[in-house]
Amino acid sequence: MPESKRGPSVSVALIRFLKDYAERMGINFFAIAGAVGLDLAVLDNSRARVSARQFGQMWRQIVDSGKDPTPGLNFGEEMARHYPGGSILFTMMMNCATIGDALDAFVRYHRIMADAIQPQLRHDDDRIHLSWEVSQQAFPAHPYLSEALICTYHSILKHLTKGRLHPIGVYFTHAGPDNIDAYRQVFKAPIRFEAKKNELVIAKEALDIEIHLANQELYEILESHADRLADSIGKENDWSSKVIRLISGMVMKGIKPNIDSVSKKLALSRRNLQEKLKAEETTFRNCLESVRKQIALDYLAKPDVTICAIVFLLGYSEQSAFNHAFKRWTGKNPKAYCRELN
Repeated sequence: MPESKRGPSVSVALIRFLKDYAERMGINFFAIAGAVGLDLAVLDNSRARVSARQFGQMWRQIVDSGKDPTPGLNFGEEMARHYPGGSILFTMMMNCATIGDALDAFVRYHRIMADAIQPQLRHDDDRIHLSWEVSQQAFPAHPYLSEALICTYHSILKHLTKGRLHPIGVYFTHAGPDNIDAYRQVFKAPIRFEAKKNELVIAKEALDIEIHLANQELYEILESHADRLADSIGKENDWSSKVIRLISGMVMKGIKPNIDSVSKKLALSRRNLQEKLKAEETTFRNCLESVRKQIALDYLAKPDVTICAIVFLLGYSEQSAFNHAFKRWTGKNPKAYCRELN
């Protein structure tokens, strides 16, 4: 499983889910975050990554508070409550044609959510087994974490299929409680504790269930963005990579990026950021141009997206300015580039 130079990490979205769950349980999340050394400013940066070890430490403290008799199930449902808007990964799954496609995307891009946990799909003759591998460098296996992951998988699949998909088996390696009514109520399927593997099992034909209102064009846009996000994981020590991720996120949200707004998000002065980029032999302008070029190339490959729409998205004041920039990048004007593509 790929790991960054800093070790396994999770997205800030997962930290936000944990915060919401803790607050719903009446637990002081900020006190726990402070105790493990989490910089709370990270919550305002949607592209940030947080040490999986810190996540694991916070998770254990919240669970050990004892305020929730079934923390695994409830945290899993808390994550699913944020579906689909809380993560590009979940939004991609919603726009896949079938459950099979959605699970493939889930496995392929899960590192965007957390590279410390890697989902696994195993195919039998008539069954699909959904399980995972966890980096022990991040945090050791924990029964409630296993319950949270399986509950999350189950809730997402239930949401995608509008309740049409029902598991045919739910398996946990740890010993179960005396009363498992809460588990039966959540999964509505046969449940086994002290099994050989933690996994959710579904029928193979469930892979063909179509996802209502899936949008293939939107999926392709999200997939392109997800590829860049996945590639950036492990490069968070590079200031230019941080700047590029922030610029990309701002552009995709329709916000015109500038060095002052980006340096503020990175908790740096304008001059300090300029010095760090200079040390990496680049500039803020180069980072901005890199993002604009990649987004322009991605969108020009889609015949239903107009050049005017791209000009507006990239924040150019007029099309002539975009044309000059595009010719500088590729040696061609946008219309000639499109003709060659077609």
